[in-house]
Amino acid sequence: MKNKITFTTDSCKFIPCSKLIKADQKNMIEDQALLIKCRELIEKKLGWGNSTSWQSSDFENLSDRIFDETKVVLSASTLKRIWGKVQYNSTPNLNTLNTLARFAGFPNWRSFANSFSESSEKAAPVTIKNLVIKTGIAISIAACLLLIGFLFFKQSGKKLTYSHIHFSSSPVTSGVPNTVVFKYDASHSNADSVFIQQNWDPKRRFKVDKDKHEYTSIYYMPGYYRAKLILNDVIVEEHDVFIESADWIGLLSKEPIPVYLPENVYKHDTWLGITEADLKNDSNDYYAPAPLFILSHVSRSYTVPSKSFSLNLELQNTYSQLNAPCKETNIMLLGTDGVINIPLSATGCISDLRLRLGEVLIEGTTNDLSKFGVDFTKPIQLSCISESDKIRIDLNGKTAYEGVFNKGIGKIVGARISFRGTGYIKSFELKNTG
Repeated sequence: MKNKITFTTDSCKFIPCSKLIKADQKNMIEDQALLIKCRELIEKKLGWGNSTSWQSSDFENLSDRIFDETKVVLSASTLKRIWGKVQYNSTPNLNTLNTLARFAGFPNWRSFANSFSESSEKAAPVTIKNLVIKTGIAISIAACLLLIGFLFFKQSGKKLTYSHIHFSSSPVTSGVPNTVVFKYDASHSNADSVFIQQNWDPKRRFKVDKDKHEYTSIYYMPGYYRAKLILNDVIVEEHDVFIESADWIGLLSKEPIPVYLPENVYKHDTWLGITEADLKNDSNDYYAPAPLFILSHVSRSYTVPSKSFSLNLELQNTYSQLNAPCKETNIMLLGTDGVINIPLSATGCISDLRLRLGEVLIEGTTNDLSKFGVDFTKPIQLSCISESDKIRIDLNGKTAYEGVFNKGIGKIVGARISFRGTGYIKSFELKNTG
């Protein structure tokens, strides 16, 4: 009678623990009505309007919001499947459902499901037979939960041990695209999982085979990456990875591989950028997505301290087509411990802006970022100054933001400026003021 509880009456034979758990999970996952209700709660929380009008950028923003609150990555493509934007025959796994429930305000998916089933559950007649059956089921569930809890406690309480750890990397060429070869050895450890995290962002964490020793990844953008070797959830080794560019490069963001532009297209005597004439797309195609044009430069020669620097430049988004009315523009400074991202847009689109100052994220949906809504019919003069644990951002000589900046982002090693559509920069100056 292993793994089974049996009473003397024939009506009281109970399901084995493993089958009981699987059936319970199956019921939760297959309950589409609950999933729709969870989506409705999330949509209400976000306040972005009906999801039928959401664009790809909305699902990317939702992915970021979910990660910020739960520290679990649900990709934009996964979220599109859950919201029915992409045809997919399978169903979300339990980890995904738990994450959605947590973001909606519940401890986990079971708690979310129970909160609705309890209110609609009809009271069954209380009989001796029902009472005996319910009591037996309760005992079975309690026994299962005790067993699971014991195993979880035993597993989570295991102390991580390791020795002879090795972790290194090297780019195979200069510039971009560039493959980085990671060499690692975590075989002398009792870790259950081994990860390589490519930079400060935990979303760039990838699981690798504990018994293997090499992992490669292609980098398509210049940048600084603080690579980490992680055993279970403990960082045991880390080092710098630079993907440098000899000078500014210009590209059009595409998936999975960007389009690198020739220098004579984006480099000019006094400015860097492209015009609408440089694009080959049909400007009369209103349904085609607007291109994302990026200028980027990363170099070890920068090394400007983020706690004492000044940035000054002139820029303008020059796109005039109807498929990008918001003219989203971002000025990003890349640091060894994070990024500073200054967002700009047309005045009416400031709700979608996200200002990031290292670990601090300020979203337009819950904060007034109206000063970052600008008139792109003329050039914008932008300055950013960090000193005395404070940071200030000025636009056309007026302060758009000023606040505390205690931690900084380490050393600034590069910049990445993006335009939805077309645009240019000039008079770019980044210097140490310490």
